[in-house]
Amino acid sequence: MRKLLALFIAATIAIVACATSYVEVTGTNVRLRLEPNLSGAIYKDSKGAPIYPAKGEKLECLGESGDFYKVSFKGKQLYISKQFSRVAQPAAKGDFKKPAAAEKVKTSPLPEGKPTKADRKQAPKATSKATPKAVVVTGKDVRLRATASLKGAIIKDAKGNNLHPDKGQRLVCTGESGDFYKVVFNGITAYISKQYTQPVE
Repeated sequence: MRKLLALFIAATIAIVACATSYVEVTGTNVRLRLEPNLSGAIYKDSKGAPIYPAKGEKLECLGESGDFYKVSFKGKQLYISKQFSRVAQPAAKGDFKKPAAAEKVKTSPLPEGKPTKADRKQAPKATSKATPKAVVVTGKDVRLRATASLKGAIIKDAKGNNLHPDKGQRLVCTGESGDFYKVVFNGITAYISKQYTQPVE
């Protein structure tokens, strides 16, 4: 009988203490539930998205049940886990006001695709260099190709022999594409690898 009386008094004291104070949210994105258990339905908006109180927001405490506090939030009686909240005595009547906009929890994800420091290091630096007017051949027997690719057809003469500009020969440059310069050799427009040339003005 004495044990039952003691439990009743303790519960009454807890309810009265909570009823005269408020619950401060100590976590972020803390779920509010319709029932005082982890299986209870989560409080959501009309679109089905969970509604979270802001960290530091003070909710009126209506009581407690096990590991949950019963609080008032947006006119609803809901339950919040004691793990992510704490009870304290209000210092003034204004303690139940909603937190300032700066205190609201941002629930939207950070924009994707934002470059990191590592990405910036790996990204090629922008160049403002113009295409040279001419290039000098620095290699021997350098092949000329019909397209700007190592798979491009090799330029040949009428007998089927590969055409090679001489080492040190100056060729007029009319453009560039990737790793190749577009040049003019004996009246023929072709592509030559930048690896075997030196741009000159």
